[in-house]
Amino acid sequence: MELKYLITDAELWGALFCILASVYLFLGRTIIKKEYRALAILELTVGLVLVFDGLAWCYRGVPGEFAYGMVTASNFVTFLINPVIPVFVSIYVIFSVYEEKSDFTIFYAVAAIAICAEIMLMFSQGSGYIYRINPDTNLYERGPGFPLWTLVNMSEAIICISYLTYMRKKVTKRRFIAVFCFIFVPILAAGLQVFVYGYSLYNLACLMSALLMLAQAIEDNSKNLLNQRVMISTKESELSNLRNKIALSQIRPQFIYTTLDYTKELCERDPKRAKDLVSWLSEYIKGNKGFSEKDEMILFSDELDHTMTFLEIEKVVLEDAFEVEYDIREKDFELPALTLQPVVENAVRHGIRKLAPGTKGIIKISTHRGNGYIKIEVKDNGIGFDTDEITDNPDYEAEMHGLKNVEERLRIMENAEMHVKSYPGRGTTVEIIIPV
Repeated sequence: MELKYLITDAELWGALFCILASVYLFLGRTIIKKEYRALAILELTVGLVLVFDGLAWCYRGVPGEFAYGMVTASNFVTFLINPVIPVFVSIYVIFSVYEEKSDFTIFYAVAAIAICAEIMLMFSQGSGYIYRINPDTNLYERGPGFPLWTLVNMSEAIICISYLTYMRKKVTKRRFIAVFCFIFVPILAAGLQVFVYGYSLYNLACLMSALLMLAQAIEDNSKNLLNQRVMISTKESELSNLRNKIALSQIRPQFIYTTLDYTKELCERDPKRAKDLVSWLSEYIKGNKGFSEKDEMILFSDELDHTMTFLEIEKVVLEDAFEVEYDIREKDFELPALTLQPVVENAVRHGIRKLAPGTKGIIKISTHRGNGYIKIEVKDNGIGFDTDEITDNPDYEAEMHGLKNVEERLRIMENAEMHVKSYPGRGTTVEIIIPV
């Protein structure tokens, strides 16, 4: 078999593998999303270079206008893509080094050199300064500017490898070796190719290095997925402990004492209402305890029933000092247990109870569906507060522990949000956003 067909087969099979690897990286399950996407683009770029260089080798030296067109177009695209590869390498290096906010200085430097290489290529097409296709033989021939153009491309890779070496302490050892090899091996091959004619050393070196980087990325992602499972298991344990703490914190001794004392007074003047109050208190305590033992989410309707029981107790104890308005448009969804009730309790305890005597308190509870979420809103006309002052107050955790616990539970279980808006003398509004 002729050498050109061996090279053609190697490059086309390598291209197929790189393209399949790119698809896998785009669609595969990963927690290193940015690195996987950057590597996918890099693998796809290498695959395209191999496709067009393989086609160029396949038709090289074949007589006829069609073969001339194929050789000309394939070589042009191959040369056009080559300066772009280090640009994508720089992006992969950046995402490997920085976990959050990234510094793209190296990307801009490499991209600027790549643009210069592309301009050189465009202006040399008519003169054959970098390369030309002989129309008589349909063979590729190097021009006098080929070493200079190669040097420009190598300078891109040298910048990447220098930056990677400088930032090596921020990259895992295995990834550093993989990326270093991806950059260094093609540099070495490009240098050799200046002196060795008739072999696609640079492209084949890119293929081998791309395979090495793919293997390292898959290994790195597998380890991260395993660590993520361990972290999730730990979070579930923390969540279970948090539920118990919340359940105990929500059943405040003072709330029970006040309710029982008021029940004792009612026994003499209104035995029926006293009986109802005892029944509600028993149901409320059982509800708190039952919710704390649940590992799964609960229906909002159950949480609402529990909250309504609490409000019935408070309305009796506070002698109907407030009213409750309901606008429940959505009930068929799930949320963490003890999410709504602590917010409502906070409205009663810190807003309604502190109103001036004779002022009627109003608590509005509503739900409605938005685009991809359900919003729960609890609004009261209590005394309100300055959110900045409360946040800066060292007693915030003691005074507002209910809201903080709700916020913590939402973050752990649902990646949901809670927003508190309050104005002194005008009341408080708490919004809970549950993604659905």
